[in-house]
Amino acid sequence: MGGQRRGKAVERKKFETAVDMAQALPQLFKPIASSPTLTGEEQDNLAQCEAAVETLKGAFWAAGKALHIIRDARLYRQTHKTFDAYCDERWGMERAYADKLIRTWPIAEALFKKQGSTETTPIGVKKLNQAQVWELVPAADSWDADAAAFVYDTVVEVNGADVTAAILKGAVKALPKTGEFEQETVTERLRDYFSKLKQKSVSGEKREPTGDADPIAAKAAQALQIPWLRKLAAKDQQSAAAYISHIERQLDELKKELLAPSSA
Repeated sequence: MGGQRRGKAVERKKFETAVDMAQALPQLFKPIASSPTLTGEEQDNLAQCEAAVETLKGAFWAAGKALHIIRDARLYRQTHKTFDAYCDERWGMERAYADKLIRTWPIAEALFKKQGSTETTPIGVKKLNQAQVWELVPAADSWDADAAAFVYDTVVEVNGADVTAAILKGAVKALPKTGEFEQETVTERLRDYFSKLKQKSVSGEKREPTGDADPIAAKAAQALQIPWLRKLAAKDQQSAAAYISHIERQLDELKKELLAPSSA
């Protein structure tokens, strides 16, 4: 029977890096079967993808690729009618956020892939985060993921390895909006952009921000998943209150552990 699990349990492979995990995901971007019930192969694929989604905090792009597969191959169809419902009920995630992850993963993967090379951590990429990659999406939309990766690498080369989301946002805005992607033109535009920024800094003019507006607040909001919590409160205030109380207890414990006054 196609919808039944195969007798042999799926062996969960252990991966040394998120790169390995993402590259091992099935290249499945359409359903294998048309029935609501998943085939044994599809259930295995879903388990592999969900293991990748669970790595979201440490490897957002592996999670994004997994969600892309789950969405396009409709691996959610046995338990949920829509991808929106699957994201909400399975992961406490809004569809918009899932789509954002899906749009960013090809760029992140392109950054880690080096043609003819085994390198998986090019210069500057070891601190790569979703906010940085999101600012490269317009370049990928105008051209492709490899072009966006070239922009990132050029910014690192021209401006140094300390690349923030704000820096990338300004750099992408400086690029030509139309036409074929030409590396020489892009490099020239970026060199000119950063040269003008440095001149403004030396002359005392107000320089564009080079860091995220409030990274601590942004991380706190992401950790709490505020949109999901608001949705939960609208459905069940008692559960939302219990969740908040649990978070408060954890924070109190962390304060005692990490912020205890020194006895010296």
